[in-house]
Amino acid sequence: MNFTHVLGLLQEASIYDLYRLKVALQNEMENPAKIFEVRQHFTEGDQICYFNAVTNTLAQARVLEKKQKYVLVQDLKDHQTWKVPYYMINLSGKSSDIDPQHREKLTRNHLKVGEFAGFKYDGKQYIGVIEKLNLKTVQLKTRTNRCYRVPYGLLFKVIEGQGFDSESHSPALLDFMKNLIS
Repeated sequence: MNFTHVLGLLQEASIYDLYRLKVALQNEMENPAKIFEVRQHFTEGDQICYFNAVTNTLAQARVLEKKQKYVLVQDLKDHQTWKVPYYMINLSGKSSDIDPQHREKLTRNHLKVGEFAGFKYDGKQYIGVIEKLNLKTVQLKTRTNRCYRVPYGLLFKVIEGQGFDSESHSPALLDFMKNLIS
């Protein structure tokens, strides 16, 4: 499924249309037949991939226990135990990215915690790592450990190789950012 295309179609929907779709989707996500189908693909001890809505990323975890409506997992990155509903499990390994269309302003759906982003302010360009996705803003931490809350509409994605920051003009920015993430 092309999430970017689907999101593009939803841009024209009214808020009522979106609510109605939400209810229908929730019913499908909690459908016992669909849950049964997902349960058959893994056992306790297996490694799975699930979508983390807080960081907007796919996360790897080990299955500890299968329950009726959720799976108890241990996240492989933070080693915490989580209850993950079956509908959050990505069995196919498909990408969950939603890419912005040409000239489209970024939204929460386009960004992930740990990703590089930047913004321009007062003639300067600031680049950093996304630490948190808030409702209207992103918390961005720069190479100099300064934190900024930036509205989504002012952000641009940073592609690896664009590692210069007007705060320091250091080409070592990407190495620093990678250390922040790990």
